[in-house]
Amino acid sequence: MKVFLIILTIGVLAFLGIRYFLFRIGDPVNSKVSDSYFYHYRKNLIVHSPMGNWFELGYYESDADVKSFQPINRDFGKDKKDVFWKGIKQAVDYETFQVDASGIIKDKNHVYTTNGKEYNFLGVIEGADPKTYQLLDPSLSDYKRISWFRDANAVFYRSKKTEGDPVTFKPLNDAIAVDDHFIYSIIHQRGDGIYAFEVDEVIRKHKKIEGEIKVVNDTYVQIGNAVVSAFTKEEFTLHTFETIKSTRAVDYFTIVVNDTLIYKGIACPEIDIESFESLSYGYSKDKKNIYYDGKKITGASISDFEIISPDYAKDNKNVFYKNSIVEKANPKTFKRASENDVWEDGTNKFRNGKIVN
Repeated sequence: MKVFLIILTIGVLAFLGIRYFLFRIGDPVNSKVSDSYFYHYRKNLIVHSPMGNWFELGYYESDADVKSFQPINRDFGKDKKDVFWKGIKQAVDYETFQVDASGIIKDKNHVYTTNGKEYNFLGVIEGADPKTYQLLDPSLSDYKRISWFRDANAVFYRSKKTEGDPVTFKPLNDAIAVDDHFIYSIIHQRGDGIYAFEVDEVIRKHKKIEGEIKVVNDTYVQIGNAVVSAFTKEEFTLHTFETIKSTRAVDYFTIVVNDTLIYKGIACPEIDIESFESLSYGYSKDKKNIYYDGKKITGASISDFEIISPDYAKDNKNVFYKNSIVEKANPKTFKRASENDVWEDGTNKFRNGKIVN
C-alpha cells in the first residue's frame, strides 16, 4: 500500500510539473488583435508571450486586470486604468495614449520610443511635439520609412532630434541627406570591427551645392559635378570634378567616377578599375596589389594572400595588421591566442599588430 501511495504521489507531482511547464498559457485574449497576449491556463492572469512561443521567446505574467484587459496591438494593451507594453505597466497618460497606424506611440504629453534607456519600458523622445509628430515621408521604402519622422519644428532620426529643416529635408540613401540649405551625413556607427558601436546621428556637414542630385548607390550621391559620401574620418567627403561623364556603383563601399575609383570616400587613382575586386573586412585587390581601406599593402603577395580576421591577413612571407607588416610575426604559426584580442606565433604575442610582453 505504501509503495502504491508513493508511486501515485510521484505520478501526480510529475503530472502537475508537466502541466506547469507545458501549459503555462491558455486561450488568446483577442487573436485578431494580438498573437502575444493570453489568459493564463487557470484564467487568473494575463500573460504576454511573443507569438505564444514562451519557451524560446519569453513569458511574462502581467498584473493587468483580467476582466477589463484588451490588447491594442501585438505588444500593447490596456485594462480599466493602465497601459501595458509586453505585459508591463507603463507610465503614460491613460486617457490620451494611442499607437497610430504608422507605429507612432504618444499621449498628450510625449512621443515615446520602444528603445528606451530602461529595458522593457518606453522612453520619451526628447523635443518631439505629440500634436504634430508624423512620418517624414510615407513614400520611403521599408525600414527607412519608420526611421524618419518630423514635427512642426524638427526632423527626427531613430528617435533622435536633428538639425534638419522639417519642410524640405530628404534622406537620399543610407549615408547622405539634404534640405534646401545643407548636406547632412547619416552616421550609423563609429569604430572598426569588434570595437564598432552604434550612434545613429545626422550631422550638418556642408552648404547645399548647386546641381542635379543623382543617387549613385546606398552610400554615394552625385550633386552636380561633385560626389559626396560619409565614410572617412571626417565623416564627410566631397570630391569635385571638372565634369562627371559617368558614375558606376561597384559595391556598397565603392564607386567609379569617370576613370577614378572611390573606396569608402577615398579617391584611389592608382587602383586598376578593370581588375579591382572587393574582399572582406575592408581588404581589396587589383591585378598588381592588395589594399586595405583603399591603401596599398606594400609587400603583400596576391597569389597567396589570406585574410584571417577583420584586422589581420598573411601571405607566405609576412603577417599584416591592416595595411602594415607585423614585425617578427611568423605567418606559418600565427594564430589567435586565448587572451582577448591577442595573437601569437609560438615565439611572440601580438596586440594591434605590435609585440606585447
